[in-house]
Amino acid sequence: MIWGYVYIALIVGITLVVFWIGDRECRLAITTLLTGSALTLAALLFTGSYFERIDWLMLAIDLAVLVAFLARALVSRRYWPMLLPMFQTITCATHLTKLAAPEIVPDAYSAAQGHWSYWQMAIILIAAFYARAEKTTHERT
Repeated sequence: MIWGYVYIALIVGITLVVFWIGDRECRLAITTLLTGSALTLAALLFTGSYFERIDWLMLAIDLAVLVAFLARALVSRRYWPMLLPMFQTITCATHLTKLAAPEIVPDAYSAAQGHWSYWQMAIILIAAFYARAEKTTHERT
């Protein structure tokens, strides 16, 4: 359960940093990730299941986040947003893996679900720092 608190602290902290230094694209990406994470937490509380079986509500949330990331990546002028739907696709694939192999231990299923969000947060944070540096460079010239 401690990892849940670590995840919440990280996503809130990274969201604050991205809103402070990031550009519009970074803010949209972190808002999508934060919304998806909040809805996933609400789904866990609503259904009462803790990854014992495939949760169709969480799959729907993850697919909606995938569609949002993919839509943003397809219209972006940058390359980094394409990494977000890539990691989200892996997250969605873990639901299908649990469907195909229900004997997967709930902790492994939970870890596979959450692992890729850390990478998404890191990518968005790096992009925000890059956007800040790019903005500072343009202001100097």
